[in-house]
Amino acid sequence: MDSPISTQGQGLPDERQNRNPYPFSIQLKRAAWMVMSLLFKWSPRPFHGWRRAILRLFGADLPHPVHVWRTARIEFPWNLKMGRLATLAEGTWIYNLDLIEIGAFATVSQRAFLCTGTHDYTLPDMPLVTKPIRIGEGAWVGADVFVGPGVTIGKGAVVAARSVVVKDLPELMVCAGHPCKPLKPRFPASEDPAPSTPS
Repeated sequence: MDSPISTQGQGLPDERQNRNPYPFSIQLKRAAWMVMSLLFKWSPRPFHGWRRAILRLFGADLPHPVHVWRTARIEFPWNLKMGRLATLAEGTWIYNLDLIEIGAFATVSQRAFLCTGTHDYTLPDMPLVTKPIRIGEGAWVGADVFVGPGVTIGKGAVVAARSVVVKDLPELMVCAGHPCKPLKPRFPASEDPAPSTPS
């Protein structure tokens, strides 16, 4: 019988990568959230206030009314901050191992995946690495968009459906692609106004 291949000393992953990176207190808090999230998911569609209350109970920073749909998946509520009337649409996955901040009036559309976590694959145990994500005020993240760790999407930016965002995006630009890049201004440049004539 062939002997098992040893990865020791080759820089390949080993059993250490299976260790839970969180202290026991966080693991308990996460377990409690998993149970409570059933009430979140089973709530009637228009019950935004109920869902806000549950998220606040678990530490979400929601100082104003926000719209979070019942099928939104939020990993750690205590790492979520949303501004006034920001929206998380159906099926969004907020993988907020680090802070995710969503500005006022910003919209994250259906099935978008905001991911703050990755792993350092240059080390054998592939330790967890987290970086925050910030979505600017009035920005629109389209359906099925992936936003990676450490990304800031500028105020008023529009990210087209199914884009992959791994770098910061500027304000007030329409952006698309894999990787996502700015394409054009969100609002057409207005013509210079005619000079006023003195009365």
